[in-house]
Amino acid sequence: MSDKKWFHRQTSRSEAEELLYKAGLDGSFIVRPSGSIQGAYALSLLYKNNVHTYRALPTEDGMLSIQTFKGVQQRKFMTIDELVDNNKEAHGLVCGLTNPVGATDLPPPVPPFPVLGNRISNNVNDNNQHRVSSPGFPLSNSSPRNASITFPIGTGRPGPPLPARDMPELPKIPDQIVPTNQELRLQQALLCRFENMQMMGLPVSSNFQEEIRTYLNGKNWKSDVTTITVGGSQCAQLQSLLVNEAVTLQSELDVFMEKVEFLRVLFDVSTPLCTNSSFNRKANGSDFDLEQVLGRLTDCSQVVQILNKTAHTTIEKGLNLSTSNSREKASKRKNYQRTALMLKKRFEVKMEGALKKTTQVKVELDVARGTLSIHKPEGEILYNNNRILQIIKHNKGKSIKLEVVFDDKKREFCFEENQQREVFCQLIQQIRNSHSKTSEPDQISIFCGTWNMGNALPPDDLSSWLLCSGSGRVLDPSLHSIPHDMYVFGTQESGMTEKDWNRKIMEEIGQIFNDNFHLVVHASLWQMRIVVIVKEEHKHRISHIKTSDVKTGIANTLGNKGAVGVSFFFGGTPFCFINSHLTSGAEKCTRRNNNYHDIISQLALGNDRFKQFYFTNRFEHIFFFGDLNYRLNLGVEDILRSLKDNELRHLQEYDQLRIEKNAAKVLSGFNEDEINFAPTYRYERGTREHYAHLKVKTTCVKTNVPSWCDRVMWKSYPEVYNISRSYGCTDDIMSSDHSPVFSSFYVGVRTQYVPKQGVKNDASAAQILLSSIEVKLKRGSGRKSFSLAFHSDCLPHCEKSELNTAMEEKDSSIELKWAKIPALKPIISDLEYLVDQHLLIGIRCEDDGDYIGECMVPLRKISTDHPKRFSQPITHKEEHVGDITGLLNISCPRGFRLRANAMFSGGGIKEKTYEFIQIGGSPGSKEDDHPIIVGGDRKKEMRNLGKFIPPMQVVRSSYPSPTFPRNAESSNHENSPSDHSYETVEIAPRKPEISPRPRNNAGRNRHDETRH
Repeated sequence: MSDKKWFHRQTSRSEAEELLYKAGLDGSFIVRPSGSIQGAYALSLLYKNNVHTYRALPTEDGMLSIQTFKGVQQRKFMTIDELVDNNKEAHGLVCGLTNPVGATDLPPPVPPFPVLGNRISNNVNDNNQHRVSSPGFPLSNSSPRNASITFPIGTGRPGPPLPARDMPELPKIPDQIVPTNQELRLQQALLCRFENMQMMGLPVSSNFQEEIRTYLNGKNWKSDVTTITVGGSQCAQLQSLLVNEAVTLQSELDVFMEKVEFLRVLFDVSTPLCTNSSFNRKANGSDFDLEQVLGRLTDCSQVVQILNKTAHTTIEKGLNLSTSNSREKASKRKNYQRTALMLKKRFEVKMEGALKKTTQVKVELDVARGTLSIHKPEGEILYNNNRILQIIKHNKGKSIKLEVVFDDKKREFCFEENQQREVFCQLIQQIRNSHSKTSEPDQISIFCGTWNMGNALPPDDLSSWLLCSGSGRVLDPSLHSIPHDMYVFGTQESGMTEKDWNRKIMEEIGQIFNDNFHLVVHASLWQMRIVVIVKEEHKHRISHIKTSDVKTGIANTLGNKGAVGVSFFFGGTPFCFINSHLTSGAEKCTRRNNNYHDIISQLALGNDRFKQFYFTNRFEHIFFFGDLNYRLNLGVEDILRSLKDNELRHLQEYDQLRIEKNAAKVLSGFNEDEINFAPTYRYERGTREHYAHLKVKTTCVKTNVPSWCDRVMWKSYPEVYNISRSYGCTDDIMSSDHSPVFSSFYVGVRTQYVPKQGVKNDASAAQILLSSIEVKLKRGSGRKSFSLAFHSDCLPHCEKSELNTAMEEKDSSIELKWAKIPALKPIISDLEYLVDQHLLIGIRCEDDGDYIGECMVPLRKISTDHPKRFSQPITHKEEHVGDITGLLNISCPRGFRLRANAMFSGGGIKEKTYEFIQIGGSPGSKEDDHPIIVGGDRKKEMRNLGKFIPPMQVVRSSYPSPTFPRNAESSNHENSPSDHSYETVEIAPRKPEISPRPRNNAGRNRHDETRH
């Protein structure tokens, strides 16, 4: 250790940066010892108002070297003094070490918990830290000022921009906190007991006893008393006494766990030998955390049990011993109390009869037989699933109505609770799916879960997570026996190796559902894992699998933070799932936003045909989830008070992710279901009764306010079916300080389309025609020549338009026009295929070749005999930059036109399974009186209902926008890329057609309407 002015033995990183900012001179530097790597140092250097941090690491021969990239020669030094003296000129650093900064004017300490009255002010920020005497401080992955972190030699990616430096004024801590009489009596009693214990000569070192005496007589004792008095649950200063003592324990624990892992690998003869990351636990650079050490002590028992099980299995197999006894024990590990799929479900509802007289009846659904029966006083009415033609959901005032159209009449049921109606809809949808005669599905169910495991082993039972059971919007128990078609698991800070985690999750799903599943793909980045599993019957539908990862840790080179993603096709539908772990810390919101944009711009996934389009527009369904680490901008006391009063909506107003998303700074265009569960971070391990908001480290006690860190976001193409079924967290999985989060969806999928028989060599038969294209861009660019590029799965290659025929410049915008666009010729002319396609339109500036915007146009509502006007927002890297309008239709020769007209009129295109349930018109509208839609292969059956179904009535489909339900947040955003519209354009005089009413629900939350 050095005694030079620039060496700071007990200065934290944030304090070092404050000193450098105060110095204000390029070349100002500070050196600190590392708390995470023995014998290492952290060098902080100021250059152009940015603090750059380097690591000086011990080499194999006992010398010191500044950390460099692979392939760059290291300069080695005997001591830290020699390293500093030899870097007064910029040898690979941003500048030379010319101005040493001493340890003066350190910022005052801040209390760990905000209190009221004559104690401490309650306006303390989340990022405040309370100093604790300790010899070292680790290099964290970011700083409160978002200072960039660079390695020498090589430019790399520049650091994120610095936020505004107008820091809130911190409250002053009073030198004396006046204790109450009760506190004084308790303090004296403990001191007296301490003296008696000393006289007994108990085997504890005198140094540790002196630290206890200092604690009881000093401010640390008073700080813990204050924390408990205002409702906290942690004695953080008391825990800090154990931190230094536990450093040695952690080192010994590392050695013990490595030995256990060595034995496990030895006996796991089924796995090829390779370098295992679990042997390098100390090399991850993470700060020492007392809670993690205690958690690993708990893990020791499970690790040894796993070792014993592995050795037991290997010995049995090696000696060809019988394994019947062990199998019998394994089969009895759990006794699931599930509502079996074969059981029936009854609902008590009110049914409207003649003269609008209501009668209390019981409606029973039998999923196994595929029947619906109505039990009335005068008898039972039984319907098979093929006699149930349509379900229409209504919300008229306080009534919760559901109209069911049978083949003989229409019946209206009133439910007491919306939850019961949703369960009814999901069960009847399951009946339709289970008894469908189609060989290829047009919708699937997806489970998407995220969990920060906190470097701990998971419990034996994860069933509540997989069954979407706990808090929030959960699946009804009657649906627990129905497995999802696809399971996607994202974990962070995993406590298991990749192979062990894959094995455990496969065993868990198989035991719960007693079904066969297929592991599609798994990928890892350090301790981040993503696993995709599908039912065995779907494995042949998966293709084009890709994996990719992005590191956003220190200097964007370490994988402790970042993302790992997968993409693939399910039939003809491209999917993308991204599991992420963003920068932690309440004050680092800007850094998290930058993490997201780095991830989206660097992931190498999806079809290369669409690589010129923005990443999130390349997939029909994309899910972004994980420990996003966005916090609440509130003090701990305010948060706990709101949680006690169950004011979740009030807390969500301070959610950083919601604030940043509404400002279009991150995840623009993505959706999230309503949050009806408590914050999932930061709990005390082993319980869900208390939040452990104080994190005790070797150098400080950091405040982590309870927050919704763990989230699931999703985005789908316009007019593509996506319904959120559940969103919540578990209550009984408590091995980590995070609760696992689950979500469940119904999504529409496309098959690998095969043209119908009799349609041969018709690639040029149908044409997609566009005309009168107008583009309005918000800002001018000084450029004159633009073209349009058209991409789609239905086109053989990219099609390009001529240059714009007109341009009008205004103050801050430009308007472009194209009179005519070349006809687009799809590879398949069947309308059943084309209506599921989308056109991706890119606006390209021919002056420099850059794409300045893009949009997606669905073909679902396009007509074959006359153009329809469409309108879509134009985005550039998720920023709304303008709008595009035009006319669009599909043209066919005479033979194809007859077939196309038959399809669009409802006689040819097969009805989608998800079109079975519809959303009725708004209360009081004409549509709401007769909310029946005629379409698909049921038109002939529906004609028989003319006695009670007026012709030409239309209902709003349950999928008129990209994803449903759309939350109020996205609906209210005027620049949301999800908004789009069509308008019929009359080319010649003809009888007017009835079109769907334009949606007017900008300020309305559609969650309750669309949950089924």
